[in-house]
Amino acid sequence: MARSRYIREVARERMMLLYKYSLEEARRGDLGLARRYIEIMLRIAGKAGVRPPKYIRRGYCRRCHTPLIPGLTLSVRIRGRGKGSRVVYRCLECGWTRRFMIKASGRGSRRE
Repeated sequence: MARSRYIREVARERMMLLYKYSLEEARRGDLGLARRYIEIMLRIAGKAGVRPPKYIRRGYCRRCHTPLIPGLTLSVRIRGRGKGSRVVYRCLECGWTRRFMIKASGRGSRRE
């Protein structure tokens, strides 16, 4: 029990570190190395049976494993109005798209 918890902890730390390194390499312009870091991170997650945190899951392209950095490797658009509004992410390397619904921000969100 304690050993498996330790393995998951170490795996999470490694995943966060590799994700950070991949962002740094992508900003420097070495997308090949950045993709490699993401692939290693995903392999560690699979072996340890750990799900990456949400910011990491949304931070790379599912098709080409490129780290998503707005303006560099990612295009961000807001589509729709009202309840059907969504944010659209598009990878500038391979064209992969992902959509996220925008939640209403509570009671004061409706204007009358």
